[in-house]
Amino acid sequence: MVSFIEYLKLPATVGGIIVGVFLVIQIIGGILDFKGKAVPAIMNVRKYFKQKKQEKIETAETLKAVKILLQDVNGHYSADNIAKRDSWMQWVNDRAVTYDRFIEEMGEKFADVVKVLEEIFVQNSRDRIIDFATKVENKNTMVSREEFNRIFKVYDKYEKFLKERELTNGEVDINYQIIKESYEEHLRNHTFIEDVRGYTK
Repeated sequence: MVSFIEYLKLPATVGGIIVGVFLVIQIIGGILDFKGKAVPAIMNVRKYFKQKKQEKIETAETLKAVKILLQDVNGHYSADNIAKRDSWMQWVNDRAVTYDRFIEEMGEKFADVVKVLEEIFVQNSRDRIIDFATKVENKNTMVSREEFNRIFKVYDKYEKFLKERELTNGEVDINYQIIKESYEEHLRNHTFIEDVRGYTK
């Protein structure tokens, strides 16, 4: 401080006053700091330098942590680790090819199963319609309105199925016509089983 005042070429009295004022400010700052009061850095130079020293230590620790991180990253990208990664990636690719092949095979098998189920549905629907047409063709056989309603639903699903797949229906047309005519006749004559037995109002 004294050398700085000499450098400025100030008179000794002025320099002494400046040094005295500075020391008084530092003493007041120290007392206030001791009492736990907030003190500006100019009033407590010791605290200011302590804070700067702490910041320097923290900066050094941060740099050390960054260096460790960089070493760790470099370790991950070493030749050995790259070789391990490439080996793992090859294993993943091999598994992916195997799974793709398996999925493709299962898709083909599933398509075959779906085709068989569709054929069963078509044949079963046709059989039900034909059997019911045979049943209602016999005038002595009693049938209920519910039986007709069920066969109409079967026929609707059957027709919708064929339409969605753009298939033709030539096997049940006549049989379905027989069923419709029988239904209309029972409706006109009130000869459904529930009508004959008095179950309807």
